Amino acid sequence: MAILQYRLDGRMLHGQVSSFARALNIEQFVVVNEKTANDDTQIMLLELAALNADVEVLSPENALDFLKSGECDDVRTMVVFKEIFDVVDLVKLGYEEMKECVISGMYAKDGENKVKAEASLFVDEKDKDAFRYLEDHGVVLTHQISPEYNKKYVHDLVKF
Repeated sequence: MAILQYRLDGRMLHGQVSSFARALNIEQFVVVNEKTANDDTQIMLLELAALNADVEVLSPENALDFLKSGECDDVRTMVVFKEIFDVVDLVKLGYEEMKECVISGMYAKDGENKVKAEASLFVDEKDKDAFRYLEDHGVVLTHQISPEYNKKYVHDLVKF
């Protein structure tokens, strides 16, 4: 499979993700988020931000089918999740190929009681439950904002 990185960033495709995309010579982004997959304006903005790479925006269910279909076999692909729960949903659906998910941005929204664990990593108890679930299912969670930023294990930054 030519999936080079699984990445979580609440902003999906933007400058920091593009830095990794350039470093990895990404040809295709697969963005996984139910709400975004049903928002034509968001899809258009993601396509504009993709810097000449193809973009597929899919719900977790459709992403499962797409990722298992072989569509990524010969294409340098980055899978980007908007929320940690998108990662959990994909794993719950039976996707087992993801061994690591790099978290570059989990942000606090107004009204949320999230605590800053590290630069651009804000979490609450539900997030910790998701981290635990993913690690229990063989997905190593790391935190790395950009290629220049040292990669750290999430379990060293957040006690869960």
